[in-house]
Amino acid sequence: MTDSLGWFDLLIVLSYFAVVIAVGLRFGRNSEEKNLHNYISGGRRVPWVAVLGSLVATEISAATFLATPGVGYSENMGFLQMGVGSILARIFIAIFFLGAFYQLRYLSIYQYLADRFGGGSQRTAAVFFLLSRLMASAVRLMIAATGLHVILGFPFFWTVAGFAILCLIYAGWGGIKAVIWTDCVQGIVFLTAAVVMVGVLQAHVGWGDILLTGAETGRLEIFQWRPGEGVLMDANWFFLMALFGFVNTLAMMGTDHDFTQRVLTCKNVREARRGVVLSGFIAIPVATLFLLIGIGLFVYYQQIGEAGLPMKMIGDESVVDSDKVFPHFIATALPNGLVGLMLCGVLAAAMSSLDSAMAALSSSVVVDLFKPLSKKGIDPSRQVWIARGFMLVVTVFLVGVALLLQHGGQFIWLAFKVAGVTYSGLLGVFLVGLLTKRGNDCWNLVAMFSGCGCTLILLLLAENGVIPLAWQWPMLVGVSLTFLLGILPKPRQVIVDSSAETLKLN
Repeated sequence: MTDSLGWFDLLIVLSYFAVVIAVGLRFGRNSEEKNLHNYISGGRRVPWVAVLGSLVATEISAATFLATPGVGYSENMGFLQMGVGSILARIFIAIFFLGAFYQLRYLSIYQYLADRFGGGSQRTAAVFFLLSRLMASAVRLMIAATGLHVILGFPFFWTVAGFAILCLIYAGWGGIKAVIWTDCVQGIVFLTAAVVMVGVLQAHVGWGDILLTGAETGRLEIFQWRPGEGVLMDANWFFLMALFGFVNTLAMMGTDHDFTQRVLTCKNVREARRGVVLSGFIAIPVATLFLLIGIGLFVYYQQIGEAGLPMKMIGDESVVDSDKVFPHFIATALPNGLVGLMLCGVLAAAMSSLDSAMAALSSSVVVDLFKPLSKKGIDPSRQVWIARGFMLVVTVFLVGVALLLQHGGQFIWLAFKVAGVTYSGLLGVFLVGLLTKRGNDCWNLVAMFSGCGCTLILLLLAENGVIPLAWQWPMLVGVSLTFLLGILPKPRQVIVDSSAETLKLN
């Protein structure tokens, strides 16, 4: 492990911190951010190209930068099969979701559920989002902290806390615009680090050997057209991976305020749709890049031997911990300068996801829970400080959950499993609202809790070997159950009194 950075590496890292914090604080200086609308939505004047960059940077989180090479190292490129469904899902979101969200210019997408069904659906969905985003973002924070822990030997707690404090400085002060523009900077940083890493592997082993060994060991395989272990058990089957990619992306980019908050900052729905659809076509080649890094690392360690690599126990057998191979390579095989650049890549990947989660969580608490329950009007500037206060509370929870998840399963799949539980209820109820004229406020709660409960039970049974089930099925079943239960009742008419900003049910 690297116990300390060289002066050149340290200079690179400090320069990165300075640029990111300066960009974030720059947007906090504007007087227009002193009201909640601009703090949360950026005044709906953010260029769509910046939103696109922010979407890509957030989606390609530490789970991609550190964990996706682990998948390439230990498995193959089948992860890309989800990209087929993911692109289709973004087109679906652009057509069905964004039009509804922009029609009434919501600050939070869960306000749509209040207009469509009633306040109970809005508040329940907001709570589900808080739980799912806390868990999923904590997983990403844990992955990044683990990477730095492996590279530098820093104590895990202080690594996690350091990430959180840095993001809190600029995200808390500058709001969503600070998040979006710093995400663009961070995206450039970690993509540069990835491209440089490809060049390093070319210098060490050559792409001829990487492609040859990758083909011989099956690591270059992408599509698996037949379910080798059965329809219910084979997690790498193309149909299941593509279907999960479609459903998971619908939930992530259509019902998760972490992603939709920045989409709602565009000037109009046309620009928002452009950013969402194009982000899918960018995400696939980027994921391919990181998978190839993992395959290159596999070939490198096959040539020099795997002695000294981080290990983990699976049952009674000690095996290479593939999630930690990339950080180990950075710590032991890179010269000064490149270590600093890769560290910046880790930091950028982690912070681009963490800052947006903090902003989205705090804004949802204020818009969906605090304001509807407050009995009197609150001064606009005070609302911003309330949002900042909730961001601090959210940050504390994120750090705590990340510490609890320190020894979770394989990182990339863990992130999907954790988010899938509450995504089941969220996506199901949004589909009821957007695709049908049925459903009502009270029954939605039954449907959402049933769908999430079903997902959790199936996931626990599958993880403990009680039932043979691929990890994608629990969420797919949970979404289906939520939707089917949600469309059972006939709708109750909702009257929106816009002048009083209240909802009444006949």
